[in-house]
Amino acid sequence: MKELGQKRFKDKKPDEALENIYKLMEGKDPATTGVTQTQPSVLTVPLREMAAARAGFSPLLLLLLLGLWLAEVPVSAKPSNMTAAQWFATQHVQPKPQGCDTAMNNINKYTKRCKDFNTFLHESFSSVATTCQTPTIACKNGRKNCHQSQRPVSLSTCKLTSGKYPNCKYKKKQLVASYIVACDAPQAGGSGKFKLVPVHLD
Repeated sequence: MKELGQKRFKDKKPDEALENIYKLMEGKDPATTGVTQTQPSVLTVPLREMAAARAGFSPLLLLLLLGLWLAEVPVSAKPSNMTAAQWFATQHVQPKPQGCDTAMNNINKYTKRCKDFNTFLHESFSSVATTCQTPTIACKNGRKNCHQSQRPVSLSTCKLTSGKYPNCKYKKKQLVASYIVACDAPQAGGSGKFKLVPVHLD
């Protein structure tokens, strides 16, 4: 039977061969007409369903994988043309307070997504960089390169409330509080003015 099946389907296209397999499992011989076997296979329906699923599954699978990939990409991922310190300044340094919708648009335009939450420090970059000179403390991720500000500062938070990029809408909250930053040595392309620069708001 195995040799007979191989001979029958050797020169057939995949789709035609698959259809002939279905006929055999239904008790029909594709080489003849009107001849049936006594017992149809119970695998006929499942195999047809699998073939149908395979025919329409690829686009769905691609969309699913794309969604998973996007989910793994942080909304705050650093643009390739910026150093970590420059991206920190773009996201968190705002000497003069601004409205959240406008300020967050300057961040979201790099990622093409609405960032859920962000904190702006109403200080100069130099002032924030001096915090890197304070004693090190443990960061939330366990690293030992974090530093706490010596005094509370004016800051504001922006929380996403609605909208879809580029029309992201935020609610602003102002407060005075201390902050913690992670600091690293400057990267190539930085000013070189500081031995350590802030790269992450912890």
